[in-house]
Amino acid sequence: MKPKAVIFDVGGVLLESPFLAALRWADDWGIPLDALRKIFGEYSRTVASGQEPPMWHEVECGRVELSEFVTQMHLTLGTELPPGHKARTLTAEDFNPFANGEPVAVMIELSDEIRAQGLKTGILTNNVREWSHWREKIPVNSFDVVIDSCEVGMRKPDPEIYLLTCESLHVTANDCLFLDDHPSNIEAALAVGLDAVLVTDDFDAAAFEVRARL
Repeated sequence: MKPKAVIFDVGGVLLESPFLAALRWADDWGIPLDALRKIFGEYSRTVASGQEPPMWHEVECGRVELSEFVTQMHLTLGTELPPGHKARTLTAEDFNPFANGEPVAVMIELSDEIRAQGLKTGILTNNVREWSHWREKIPVNSFDVVIDSCEVGMRKPDPEIYLLTCESLHVTANDCLFLDDHPSNIEAALAVGLDAVLVTDDFDAAAFEVRARL
């Protein structure tokens, strides 16, 4: 069935991959890859009922300030960096690996094309309150709905955030096509009834797949 709405992730879909951006940021600050893995190592951890969520999840849900995470990050980096290393002076203002992320023209054009067909478009992103500058890089106002984890207090792959996005678009899950670059987010979307396309660094291939679904 042809979808009535298409939902886009931000990092890795509408903007370049956050993982590549994080690697560049770490290189700029001289942070070893092993240390970077420790900083973001629990990004994809599934939290069982009753378990304490990783601090990064709480940052993306807007319940913990980025400055608090950076303080914890310094404790992590303390065993990884030599005395006097410049990354020891990092502040929350310095900690934005995705500040220089560029829009993905293919995906922006695809969203315009979808709207021209009379379909709805939405954005569903896990993001950080202090990193809201991403909204200036893409035509946010062209999308019917923007669901940002730090504003709604939940994050992908929580099933409820997908359902909230569908409800905000006034469509059912079965009427939505979801685009994301992270497999676990795709799996969660499929589990609640959305159709989904995993976006890789071959954006043209992803756009072709979306057009085939439409």
